Amino acid sequence: MCEDMKTEKRTRLRRGAVLLLGALVYALLYALCSQVDVSGSVDAGQVLPRFALALPIALGVLALLFHFVLPRLERGGPEQKGQPFFALGVFAWLALCYGAMLLIQYPGSFMYDTQRQVFQIARGEYEMFHPLMHTLLIRVCLSAQNLLGSMEKCAALYSVIQLTIIAACFAQVCAAVERMFGRRAAVISALFFGLYPSHPAFAGNCTKDGLFSAFFALFFALCFEEVLAGGLNAPRRALRLAAGTLACLLRNNMIYALAAWCVCLLLLGKRSRRVLVCSVLAIVLGAGVNGALQRATDAKSGSVIEMFSIPIQQLSRARLYAPECFTQEEAALMDEVFVDALYGESDALYERYEPTLADPVKNYLDEELVKARFADLARMWLSVGQKCPGVYLDAFLNLALPSLYPYSQYRVAQPYIETGLQPGVVTAPFGLPPMTQPARFEGVRDWMNTHIFSTGADGVPVIRWLLNTGFVFWNLLMIVLYELYSGNGRRFVLLLLPALLWGTYLLGPVMQGRYLYPFICILPLFVFRTKKAV
Repeated sequence: MCEDMKTEKRTRLRRGAVLLLGALVYALLYALCSQVDVSGSVDAGQVLPRFALALPIALGVLALLFHFVLPRLERGGPEQKGQPFFALGVFAWLALCYGAMLLIQYPGSFMYDTQRQVFQIARGEYEMFHPLMHTLLIRVCLSAQNLLGSMEKCAALYSVIQLTIIAACFAQVCAAVERMFGRRAAVISALFFGLYPSHPAFAGNCTKDGLFSAFFALFFALCFEEVLAGGLNAPRRALRLAAGTLACLLRNNMIYALAAWCVCLLLLGKRSRRVLVCSVLAIVLGAGVNGALQRATDAKSGSVIEMFSIPIQQLSRARLYAPECFTQEEAALMDEVFVDALYGESDALYERYEPTLADPVKNYLDEELVKARFADLARMWLSVGQKCPGVYLDAFLNLALPSLYPYSQYRVAQPYIETGLQPGVVTAPFGLPPMTQPARFEGVRDWMNTHIFSTGADGVPVIRWLLNTGFVFWNLLMIVLYELYSGNGRRFVLLLLPALLWGTYLLGPVMQGRYLYPFICILPLFVFRTKKAV
């Protein structure tokens, strides 16, 4: 009896601590980000009143959700084992949904990064700035021009290959959901993967993000099944390893997050040893294959400047808005390093500062000069930050706001999802005429680009919340907190992987729908739960 009372007391303390922690986080995010959402900066005098107003509301809402709402969504375990042909049916459904979007966007969406990758292919000079494996996949498709007869068909070939891979990955995710949570959950997941607006948009969008998100979701789903449903057979373990390795090849973020997750599994995941081993192998194989591809193509290494988007933004904003925080030596260092190394323009790069996008400054820095003066730059960053911490905070929040807060309007300089066919993006490096899209769906494309993809459907009811990055992340955070509140340790440890991945995206140069997409793909694994203690 005494032991039961101690256990009950510990449970009450844990639940109270989690509720308070969650309320503090949400209240702080509201106090800071609601100001940036409206005015682009934080007024220190407004933080405490807003925090005091939000804290009791957040505490009450979380208590209501955790005590009464979320427990009622829990179901019993699956009533039947997974059916062998279920995944095939889901694949056909998803291919139909994604194929319909491809017909509208034919031959697919080829924008921004694709042009740089195609230039590498045309010149035979590769670099690791973009995933080399992805660039080589584009090369394979473009090399079929003589066989297919046009670049439009080569581009369509790429879109079909990507569409097929993504549909196959999501079909396997739905099969894993069926084995863990039952047929109804799997059918809902299949509808989600077919109809949620982001999925058709990215299925035919030539960026690494669509493929990465699909492989990440498959890896994560099979890790879930390993831990929560009693293990995997040998083919599924091989499939999980392949998915994890391919995810590592497509985004370095995955390597960083997976490495940190391995430490968490080692310390907290007592029943997750096979997941730990698979994760380590995925990192090793990913690094090995990437290194082999780099040696085979003699590709140049990627730029380390990509890792410093936030410090670059902070220094640029401080130099513009708080020049008094710089000593003469620091100002001279800024003027020396922040110059246009690519085009030799005379204006200082920090004058091009764009609060929601690091590229106007970051992309034109001289990497060798940054490396040579790195120690001096680091000391300057610390020194200036001590003198104007508010400016640094504003720089970070402006860049990361969409991932921290359910913003009222999408104000990022870049479109939410960049779609369409940029003239010459595939053909210009080869001296060929621009590709064109069929005119029959031009009106549909224009409407979607204007009302959905450019602004994240700001003006479209319901869909605007499905595509609101901050809204999705706030809900994911709520589920993570609920696992702590409920004492579901194994689920909590598993959910640390997307949390760690989200942390790496906060350091990125911009926040768009493609950065949210991996987390959309794993929503079913957050939502569906069983009453079985884990």
